[in-house]
Amino acid sequence: MKKNCSAKYTLIANTLKKDILSGKYDNHERFPSEEALVRRFGASRPTIERALRVLKQEGLLESRAGSGSYLTFAAKNATGAIGIIAPDYSAIEFFTKLCDAIASEARGQGYDVLLGDVSAPDAADRGNWAIALAQAYAKKKIAGVLLEPVDLVPDSYEASKKVLSILTAKKIPVILLDRDYLPFPERSLYDLVGIDNIQSGYRIAGHMIENGAKRLRFLTHPNYANTIRARIYGVAQAAIDAGLEWKSEYVIENDPADLSFFRKLMRGNNAPDAFICRNDPTAAKLIQTLKSLNINIPGKVRVAGFDDSEIANLTAPSLTTIHQPVKTLAEIAVASLLQRIRNPSLPVRTILIDAPIVVRGSSTD
Repeated sequence: MKKNCSAKYTLIANTLKKDILSGKYDNHERFPSEEALVRRFGASRPTIERALRVLKQEGLLESRAGSGSYLTFAAKNATGAIGIIAPDYSAIEFFTKLCDAIASEARGQGYDVLLGDVSAPDAADRGNWAIALAQAYAKKKIAGVLLEPVDLVPDSYEASKKVLSILTAKKIPVILLDRDYLPFPERSLYDLVGIDNIQSGYRIAGHMIENGAKRLRFLTHPNYANTIRARIYGVAQAAIDAGLEWKSEYVIENDPADLSFFRKLMRGNNAPDAFICRNDPTAAKLIQTLKSLNINIPGKVRVAGFDDSEIANLTAPSLTTIHQPVKTLAEIAVASLLQRIRNPSLPVRTILIDAPIVVRGSSTD
């Protein structure tokens, strides 16, 4: 019987929490009385009292002597859905997993979640897509937004800046996902949650060096994001600390499927003996290219990626990579947004999660 009673008050508390967060109750009116809630849920008064106590402990309700219960200031700020703006949702596996995990976590906290049009925006129109979604969110009753800044287009900085100005004008709290919108290593005045990309770059380069690599190269595409710049910084520092040569031209901005380019690059005694790639799909394409050129992996050249996506287990050899702790990132991102919603005056925070290396056949003999 105790177990059933406990389950019932928890269920009632969760139902009322969802009602509060969805904006069902007027901010200035008294919360429904215990008598009204007894009738609504068909529960005993002690069960209702326990449910209300949970909401008060969570900072959503407060009692006023002789008047009843009311929404707290934090609850008033917290009402509405949570929005996600992620231009890479459909294009990059990591962001698909991260946003889905965020949505699940936020719904578990009682929030509705808005993703907008999740089809991948045209590469040239990523900025306008993100701006339009921000404008749509600004017109709704929305509690906060989790934003992956725009990248891979020349106007990415201006687009992200516009998105943030739209949301900030409506006093909608924002958490940045994965990276800042300002050029690395600058920091904006928005909270950020992601992995420590400098440490991750240093870690994976260190692994390559420990396994005999002496001529490291970083492979990416043009217009790369701040996360990639941070990874490059970590790789460069690991090379320098190991006494190896590092030059700016060791950052290669090229299509990994370009046979002609890599045929020429891999000639001579100074050919790279290790490639660290911006992400796993880039590394997978590079492995195919190198194999087409009859270059042995990892015998002649070692290859590594980032994100630990599904493709990392499908390459031959399987791919050494940095694992993105998606579930942890999602939990911290949602918790950070709820804290920011309930206390807008918190100092700006950068929360960087440790990302372990997953060693596979592409980097070790």
